[in-house]
Amino acid sequence: MGPSDRPDLLGRVFITKFDSRPARAFVLAGIGLFGLVGLVSLTFLRTIPLVPFLCIAALVFHFAPALWPRKSAIDLRNEGFRLDGLGLIPWEAIGKVSYNERQINQNAKARVVALLEIELNATFDLAIVRPDAGSPLRRLQARNWRKVGNNHLTILLSGLTDRPREIRQAFEVFLGSPITGPRGLVV
Repeated sequence: MGPSDRPDLLGRVFITKFDSRPARAFVLAGIGLFGLVGLVSLTFLRTIPLVPFLCIAALVFHFAPALWPRKSAIDLRNEGFRLDGLGLIPWEAIGKVSYNERQINQNAKARVVALLEIELNATFDLAIVRPDAGSPLRRLQARNWRKVGNNHLTILLSGLTDRPREIRQAFEVFLGSPITGPRGLVV
C-alpha cells in the first residue's frame, strides 16, 4: 500500500473524533447505579448521598471528552499527526509502527479492540514539536493514547468515529509505507 492507492487523501487532512455512543452507555449505566445507591442512602439512612453524587460527577468529568467531543482525537496532516492532549508528532519522528486487532471474546459479533503501536526515533520531549497546551485536569480525563517508556506510544483506535482499519489505512497513506502487523483478526 502506498500513497497512490489512496489519492483522495494526498495533500489533505484525515480527522477522527471520539464516538460518543459507547461512552454515553457506560456513563448512563454509572449514573443509574450511583443514583440508585444515592436513593437508597437517602431513603434508609436519611443522609445526603454526597459520595454517590461525587462519583457521578467524577464519572462525567472523566468521560467528558468522549461524551461531548469538541476537538478531534486524531488529526493526520502532511506535517505529522496530532493526538488530543499530547500534541503534534512529525512523520520523521516515527520509527516502527505496528497494528493489532483482538476480539474481546469468541462471539462472532463481539467488539474488536484495535491498537496502533508507535515506536518513536526520539524521546517524547524531542518528538513532540507542538505540545497541546491544556489544563492539568485534562490528564484525568479519557484519552485514546498512552505513553509507554520514553519513546513508545500506544493508540486505541476503537471507540472513534472512523473504523480502525480506515484509520490504519490513512496512517499508511501519510507514512507512505505499509504498517506491520496482522491485517485480519487475531483471536
